[in-house]
Amino acid sequence: MIFFLVISQVSLLVAYHLYSSMARVGRVPFLFARPQRKEFILLVDDILLNQEFLKLKGFFHHTNHIYDHVIRVSYISYVIAKALHLDYRSAARGGLLHDFFLYDWRERKANDLCKALHGREHPHIALANARTQFEVSDLEADIIIKHMFPKTHTMPRYKESFVVSLSDKISAVYEYYEPMKKKLLLGHKGRA
Repeated sequence: MIFFLVISQVSLLVAYHLYSSMARVGRVPFLFARPQRKEFILLVDDILLNQEFLKLKGFFHHTNHIYDHVIRVSYISYVIAKALHLDYRSAARGGLLHDFFLYDWRERKANDLCKALHGREHPHIALANARTQFEVSDLEADIIIKHMFPKTHTMPRYKESFVVSLSDKISAVYEYYEPMKKKLLLGHKGRA
């Protein structure tokens, strides 16, 4: 069941990407609501300017800072949710707050005997931090708590939670792939 949900989400994302690429060059009319960077910023500017949230720039995550990761997840979530006529405001805000934990997870994982606690605990830590700084709706709380699905085993309650969970995985793949792509390109140029 979970496998089919993930496959259907990925298929939907690929289809949307192909469609939007064709719409941008004028091959097909644009049927979905276009994402707007200005609108995105207006939806999340209170979070982006928060001093506690800005501390995420000091913690490494995947291949860069947590701050960069959550902005990428948030914007991808906003775009997908807007295209699907979902609550794109909550998707954007939940996407920003999903990893609002203020510690280096690599150090914590090194001291964790079963090497799995961070993956299950950090959504709860992020939600607690988010609630101390912002008003968090039930939908945003579900997004934050369940963004690690299927690792956390609890299914997201809302479509927006699935969108952010998928966007988080897309962002992680991109963040690991992009530096490898650069290394491969530089290595290839060095041989010529």
